Amino acid sequence: MLIKGDCRKEVPKLIKNFKNKIQCILIDPPYNTKIDYVRYKDSWTESKWISMMKSLLSKSYQLLNPNGVMYICIDENEYVQLKLVCIKIFGEDNVKTLIWKKVNKLFDKNRIEKNYKNIRVTHEYILMCFKNFNKTTLNKIYQPEYVKGKWIQKQTDLESILDNMGTTSSAKDEIAEMFGKRESFSTPKPTKLFKELIRACTNKHSIVLDYFAGSGTTGQATIELNKEDKGERQYILISNDEGGTFDSVLKGRIEYAGSK
Repeated sequence: MLIKGDCRKEVPKLIKNFKNKIQCILIDPPYNTKIDYVRYKDSWTESKWISMMKSLLSKSYQLLNPNGVMYICIDENEYVQLKLVCIKIFGEDNVKTLIWKKVNKLFDKNRIEKNYKNIRVTHEYILMCFKNFNKTTLNKIYQPEYVKGKWIQKQTDLESILDNMGTTSSAKDEIAEMFGKRESFSTPKPTKLFKELIRACTNKHSIVLDYFAGSGTTGQATIELNKEDKGERQYILISNDEGGTFDSVLKGRIEYAGSK
């Protein structure tokens, strides 16, 4: 299901039909970092951004089933404030932090380095929120390892540090493969990263929700995972159409992933 609209209006509508039915919610919201994102421009005050996230996360809690898991991508600018919101809604014992290494020389053939003063930031955070951490069992994931000049996939538990799962640069390379240029979408996430996050917390019949769907990484990751394990997972992707990205990028990516 692809929904064109503002998530602040569309997510509450899902509660009628999907309350307690969503197994995995995976979102990559605007980071509130003085960069202009589609529609969510960072002229926002921090309180306005937090208010939006608090409302959306409250609705997300209602949508998750008792063993459901929510992932939220974020960087250092709002990590602390967002984690406090998650703790308030999900409970302190149900909120964990993963660290994604967004830079890796094995992937970053086309990376353009930013100028850093004293610290080179090579990671972002993924907040992992459970309905009930103690009663939720996660699946094994496939961790890529580069051994003797080639990649192997090692089955392992989900780890708190996610490396070799693709980078910000390799995610743009994926966009270039589909649409001809890396600039077609400015802030994608790599498919491998999202595929393993979904694998960790879903079964073959789960429903996956992403209401900041952007370029459609969550949809492609779900499609690829279904093909890999013959699953029947369903996805709900919500995105606005500012800049024409819904039709030109999101739908195009889903069509590309399906035909591939």
